[in-house]
Amino acid sequence: FNAFAADKAAKTQERAAKAAGDLVWKQYETTRGDLQPYRETGGNALSNYAALHGLNGQEAYTKALGDYTQSPFLSQLINNTRDSVESSRAARGGLFSGGTAQEIGDRTGQLYLGDFNNYLGRLSGMAQSGQQAAAQTGQFGANAAAGKADAINQVGQYKAQQAVIPSLAWQQFTNDATKALGAFAGGGR
Repeated sequence: FNAFAADKAAKTQERAAKAAGDLVWKQYETTRGDLQPYRETGGNALSNYAALHGLNGQEAYTKALGDYTQSPFLSQLINNTRDSVESSRAARGGLFSGGTAQEIGDRTGQLYLGDFNNYLGRLSGMAQSGQQAAAQTGQFGANAAAGKADAINQVGQYKAQQAVIPSLAWQQFTNDATKALGAFAGGGR
């Protein structure tokens, strides 16, 4: 009876260890999926950052610079600057003068320079977020692997216990039988 109970307990422990290992891995996969957009965005930002510094060749530099100059955000800044200059010049009666074009050009050039540096900073920040997400994913992966390995070890221990239980039961039976025979043989004298 003790052997049956021990076998049942070992099987229950084995199922629990397997479930724990599955839960650890499922949580890792969920976390990895949650961090995926940050890793991808960070990777794209890093690629653009490198391209804008000329590290990915001329073609990549030209494309990245074109993407920047065609961005809706920069277009809106330029349009607002042009509208501001034109409104100011129109109010003073000089809208169609050469000075208007010069002032728009000066302000737009300053805008490009300031915004371009801000843009590089934003790319750098996004790249850092991606790097942090990648590091977190790696840490969660290491933790999940350790948890899964622990669960596998526990399953192995419980299977080993199950393998030993029949021999322990036989040993217990033979010990009890020997005692009973000894008592019977010794009690008959």
